[in-house]
Amino acid sequence: MVEQEAAAFRRSMRQRRSRPPGSQLLTGQEDYSLRGSYRRIRGLQQEQEMARFGRVQEVLKLLLMVWPVLVLAGVRHPLPVLWMMPVNSGTGMENLTVGVVPAIRMALQDLERQAAPLGNYEVRLQLLDSQCDPAKALKALFDTLWVGPRYLLMLGGVCPPVTALIARSLPALSLLQVSFVAPPPDLSNRKWHRHLFSTVPSVRAANMAVVKLLQRYRWRRIGVFTQDRPGLTEMRKDLIRQLLKTDIQLAASESFSEDPCSSLKKLKDEDVRIIIGQFEDGSVTEVFCCAYRLNLFGPRYQWILAAEGPSGWRLGWQPSGCSVTSLLMAAEGSFRVQIKQFSSTNTPGVSGRTSQNYLESYLKQVIQEGSEVSPLHAFTYDAVWVAARALVQVTEAVKLRGKYGSLRNVTVSEEEEVKMLLEAVKNTQFEGVT
Repeated sequence: MVEQEAAAFRRSMRQRRSRPPGSQLLTGQEDYSLRGSYRRIRGLQQEQEMARFGRVQEVLKLLLMVWPVLVLAGVRHPLPVLWMMPVNSGTGMENLTVGVVPAIRMALQDLERQAAPLGNYEVRLQLLDSQCDPAKALKALFDTLWVGPRYLLMLGGVCPPVTALIARSLPALSLLQVSFVAPPPDLSNRKWHRHLFSTVPSVRAANMAVVKLLQRYRWRRIGVFTQDRPGLTEMRKDLIRQLLKTDIQLAASESFSEDPCSSLKKLKDEDVRIIIGQFEDGSVTEVFCCAYRLNLFGPRYQWILAAEGPSGWRLGWQPSGCSVTSLLMAAEGSFRVQIKQFSSTNTPGVSGRTSQNYLESYLKQVIQEGSEVSPLHAFTYDAVWVAARALVQVTEAVKLRGKYGSLRNVTVSEEEEVKMLLEAVKNTQFEGVT
């Protein structure tokens, strides 16, 4: 249904652009059809608009910080890019938006200093407030595409429900999306989601590392201990699918939402010695406190913690019923598998920055602005570079074809341009800060 609405919307926009100057923009039948399409889109929303929880001061601050960069050097050719992030969601996700703004600003400034052809172009971001609501995000996207200018690429997408819905609409809307969040396993299939890319490896990569680790030490009987969260639940399902292809036995799989101790006791009752833990940073202290109380630690047990993202864990930063010494004792010897955030090389990347230089500049700006550090900032910085390099490559190729090609002055079709961009993003390779 979403794909059909998106395709119908795209056809309406093409008809609108193809009309000669001075002609009627919409016929009566088209106007009726378009109004019907908008009514169906609004039908996807909730019956009443959610009250805007808001951090208005931070949003204004965000726009004021980004805008001066976007209007510099008017002689540079504009590259319009959509940027979808939560601004007023009431879920706390807007903190991520504020935290990645310094990284985006740094990327835009570094791109401006590049030699031609990259330095001849200016990425102009159009912020869309997804509110972490799929229906509202889709309507905001449709409204912006209708107003124009023509967009080929979109950055962002930190809310899984929004990303899942938008990913289905991308081909019909002739859009590509470059995310800076690890896509869930169900969106990692390149066959079904060819238009969705990410600068963060999928959680499948972390699961593959866990399986390789189990095989390396010949651990054949394991248990999985997962926190009830959408992303972690998908991570567990993908791990189980990968384990089915091996000779490793899944003795037990337990999950918890509030109290981890009761679920952890079930693993002990099943005599599970190798435990794969999949839980958030805020729960690690409580989990290892339970492990200490249940005596699920020491040389007879092995914990392998598989992180969903690059943030990792901080043991003991939340109050619990265990002392720091007890927590350290329970966690001693555990493995931790997570996405590495920064490049290990100390040589300057494509932007001229080393990872250390980038991090120092980012933290300096965060401190000056009083915002929070986002675990996604480095991946955001590289995502802007991916978008800019791919768009410039396609734009330059279209110019050369029109100037020197056999079919001069022939406009490249929208479908062909999207295919060129798809190949450009797929083949983009450079040393970034991540």
